[in-house]
Amino acid sequence: MVYHQVRAFRTPLLCLLAFIVLYLLHQFMAKLQGLHEAQGTPLPKNGKCFVLHHGERDSKRWESSGSQQEAHQANLEDLLRGKEEEHWMGQPTADQCAPYPRYEDIEFPNPHFQLTRHGNLSYYLYGAHYDRRPRIPEMVILGMVTTCGGPYPPAYLQMWYDGETHAETVPVYQSKFGWYKEWGNLEGVAYPTVLTFQLKTQRVPQLVSLVFDPCAVPSNAFQVTPPPSEEPPKPQRPKRIGVCVKYLNFPDIDMSDRFVEWLELMRLLGASKVTAFDIGHLMANTRRTLDHYMRPEDGFLELRPFRFPNEIDEHVDFRKMVSEVLLYTDCLYRSLYDFDFVAVVDVDEVIMPLGEHHSWQDLLGYLQSRDVNSTARSSYCFRNVYYSQHLSVEESIPEQFFMLRHVNRQAEHSDPNYSVKCLHDTSYITVMHNHFPLQWMDAERPYDVSTDLGQMQHYRDTENLNLKMDPPPVRDDNIQRFQHQLIHNARKVHRQLAQSRAAY
Repeated sequence: MVYHQVRAFRTPLLCLLAFIVLYLLHQFMAKLQGLHEAQGTPLPKNGKCFVLHHGERDSKRWESSGSQQEAHQANLEDLLRGKEEEHWMGQPTADQCAPYPRYEDIEFPNPHFQLTRHGNLSYYLYGAHYDRRPRIPEMVILGMVTTCGGPYPPAYLQMWYDGETHAETVPVYQSKFGWYKEWGNLEGVAYPTVLTFQLKTQRVPQLVSLVFDPCAVPSNAFQVTPPPSEEPPKPQRPKRIGVCVKYLNFPDIDMSDRFVEWLELMRLLGASKVTAFDIGHLMANTRRTLDHYMRPEDGFLELRPFRFPNEIDEHVDFRKMVSEVLLYTDCLYRSLYDFDFVAVVDVDEVIMPLGEHHSWQDLLGYLQSRDVNSTARSSYCFRNVYYSQHLSVEESIPEQFFMLRHVNRQAEHSDPNYSVKCLHDTSYITVMHNHFPLQWMDAERPYDVSTDLGQMQHYRDTENLNLKMDPPPVRDDNIQRFQHQLIHNARKVHRQLAQSRAAY
C-alpha cells in the first residue's frame, strides 16, 4: 500500500528534488563568483603578472581602489595596441630611428611603476608631467633610481604627438636628486629622481618614453595629460591651496574621528583639496569615512593607490621614508595648474595661522606684503611645536575631538632647521621633501615665519622623543577659535556617515 502511495506522488517529489538541486547549484555558483572577485585582478593580457599583497582588514576595498591604476594601464595598452594595428611599428627610416613602444616590452614590477634598466642601474619610473613654468617648457619624468646621487648615464626622451608617426627625441636637460646622502646611503635602494627634458615647442606630447640611446626600443611608455588653458593673472582671486599627504598607514587603528576632525579643520583653514596615498593599510570603518570625502559632490579628498617599488627586500622602513619624496613631488606636479600653494603635512599636523589671521589665505597675503626684500619666495615655513598626547586635556570637549582637547604644548618651538612644515608656491618648487623644498627655480630660499604669526602644531605621542619639558608646558588653545564651527561641521559629517551605514 505504501509503495502505491509513493508511486502516486512520484512526479511531485521529483519536481521538488529538482528544484532543491537547482537552488543549491545557484547558491554554489554565487559563492564561486564572489570568491573569484575577492581574489583580485586578472592577469594582464601579455601574461606579465605582479603580486598585490592586500591587507586582511580591507582587501576588497583596496582591490576597488587598485582598479583605478588598472584602468590607466588598460588605457595605455589600448593606445599602444591601437597604434600597432595602424602599422606604426614599421621599419626605421634614415631620418627616424625610434620605434613606437610595444606593450609587450614594458615591465611592470607592480601596478604603479615601470622598470627600465641601464648597466647596473634600475629605473623605477612613476609618471610623466608637462611643465610650462620654465621659459622653455619641459617634460618631467619622476622615478626612483638605484643610485644615491649619480652619476647618471646620458638619457633621452622619445616623444610622440597625437596624429604623428615619427618620434621627436630630446636629451636630458637636468637630473635632480631628491635626497641627501647624509640622510642615508644604502646600497641597492632606489632614490627619488626627477629628470627634465626641454621641449622644442609648446606642444604637449601624447606619449613619452625614457631611453638611453635615441634609437633604442623603449621599454616604458607614459601618457601625458595636457594642462588646462593658461589663464591671465587674477591678483584679486583668493589663493587656491591644496594639501599633500604621504601614504596612510593605520592598519590596526580606527582613525575615523581623527580624520573627520583633521579634514574639516583643513577645510576651515582654506584648503580646497587634500591628496593622500593609499597602500591598503586602513581599517574598513576608516575607509568608509574617507570615502565620504571622495564623493563626486564633495571631492575634497583624493586617495591615490600606491605600492612601493620593493627593489630589494632589506631596509623596509628606510625605503618607505625615501619614497615619501617621490609621492610629495608627484603631488606637486599634479597640483601645478590647480593650486597656487600646496601644504605638505601629516594627518597629525596643522599649520596654524595665529593672531588675527584665521586662514592660510589671510596669512599668506600678510606674509607676502611684508616680505619686501623678495619678489618671489619659494616657500613659507613654520616651526614645529609638540602638543603631546601625554599632557592634560580639555575635559569639556567631547572625546572624538582629539586636537580640540589637546591645548597644552611644549613651551619652546623646535629649531627652525628641524621638523618645519611649509606652504609651497607651485610657481617655483621642483622637488619637495616632507619638511622643506629640496629644489626650486627663479625664487629665493624659504621664508622662516615668525612664531607669533604661525606655527606647525604637531599632535603626536612624544614618549620616545626625549622632549625637554623645562620650561614646563604651556596652554595654547588657539585652535579653539575654530571650536564652534569645527564641532558643528564634524558632527554633520558623523550624522551623514551614520545615515549611510544605516541605509547600507
